[in-house]
Amino acid sequence: MNLRPLLPLNLFLAGLLVHGSAMAQDAQRIAAVVNDEIISAYDLETRISLVVKTSGAKPGGEARKRLAPGVLRTLIDDRLKLQEAKRLSIRVSESNIERALVQIEKQNKLPKGTLDSYLRRNGIDKSTLIEQIETEIAWAKVVNRVLRSRIQIGDDEIDEVIAKIDASKGKPELRVAEIILPVDNPKDELEVRNLADRLIQQLRKGAVFQALARNFSQSASAAVGGDLGWIKQGQLGGEMDAALLKLNPGQFTQPIHSLAGYHILLLQDRRADPGLESSDGEVNLQQLFLPLSQNASRGEVDSQMELARTMSEMANNCPDMERLGKESGSILSGSLGDIKPSKLPADLRKLLQDLPIDKASRPLRTAEGVIVLMVCQRQGGGATAGADRERVKNMLTNQRLSISSRQYLRDLRRAAFVDVRN
Repeated sequence: MNLRPLLPLNLFLAGLLVHGSAMAQDAQRIAAVVNDEIISAYDLETRISLVVKTSGAKPGGEARKRLAPGVLRTLIDDRLKLQEAKRLSIRVSESNIERALVQIEKQNKLPKGTLDSYLRRNGIDKSTLIEQIETEIAWAKVVNRVLRSRIQIGDDEIDEVIAKIDASKGKPELRVAEIILPVDNPKDELEVRNLADRLIQQLRKGAVFQALARNFSQSASAAVGGDLGWIKQGQLGGEMDAALLKLNPGQFTQPIHSLAGYHILLLQDRRADPGLESSDGEVNLQQLFLPLSQNASRGEVDSQMELARTMSEMANNCPDMERLGKESGSILSGSLGDIKPSKLPADLRKLLQDLPIDKASRPLRTAEGVIVLMVCQRQGGGATAGADRERVKNMLTNQRLSISSRQYLRDLRRAAFVDVRN
């Protein structure tokens, strides 16, 4: 009977209690030394058992032997993560762990309070699960403390992504999951390629892609089973995009080599890109427009900008804006009616971002003149333009954190003393 894979939040399952006298006799054998800490043969065997149990991989002795190098590599990385957390005096509280256990219970749709019996019924040692939870939470705290403050996302970057999303609406989009096996040192090339081949063999035999991603992938997406979400067709580039085009949903690629290492991709679904419009809503706008010629002097520009600032300060509501627009004598001043912010140019969207109703915007210099906008009413999406920008900002931040965290872990590996025993 196959065990339905557990789906923990940002966590791997770990630590299956394996019975048997042979294992008990071998429990103290050293599998690896990571700086001054030991990974025992027992640690390795329990993790292999877990991978086999939760992924649906075939449990034969040959399968266990083939998976062992990759599992040991993951265990070594776990020790390095915990050691770095300890160096930074980062601790995981009992409440952190309890919340994670509750989330595991909920995500697996287990009745409240039944996780312990579920683990016992399937031979999973809770204490080892807790050790794995601690590792994942500790590493997330390390990454957030050390790296997040270094990630700066500019408004222009957000505007560019939103413009691309708008332009790609209706075009093909793919739901993709990944397994990334980095090659940090050329001498590891053959070992990593062999691991990729072993994972392909297990997938062909019915192993669950998401479970293998959680246990082997060296990407931030591993915590969610390798899920990249919806991506644009052509976004990954080169050989990876070409390989995805040949797949039907549910199929996976062969190992694909890149500068980073080896990638295995799973195509989960296809759709037409819905864009951001579904959460956009509409705004009713009044515009104050002061024209400028294309060859206007600096003095003329400054004069119109100052006039626009003065008029915007005089406008306390939309009727004021309408009156001032008429007084300006510009035929482009006045009501713009109901407009979806996503249909506006990026600089005007930015102008409206989080702008309160009946509050004049700052003056904006354009090629044709100076614009001041005021929101008279919001419908539907309300302030969702700001929410869309925040979502895009978070997406870009997480992408960069993923890359930076892989580099961080690679540096830890290079600086560590690691002795793998046969």
